[in-house]
Amino acid sequence: MNDHTNRPPTWLELNSVVPLSKVEKITSLDRDTIKRRYGDRVVQLSDKRQGMKLKHALAIAEGK
Repeated sequence: MNDHTNRPPTWLELNSVVPLSKVEKITSLDRDTIKRRYGDRVVQLSDKRQGMKLKHALAIAEGK
């Protein structure tokens, strides 16, 4: 999202699933904390990969 900093995310971007490593950066929370507190929003992408919709990650970062 380097060139997207000057505009809000589009509807498609908000509903896209980002990896938990990116969610950690957005929310400043540890992966275990994210899974424990917001496990209902975590999506299993494959056997070893998990993610979350960008709109949920941003809501967590805003304290919602």
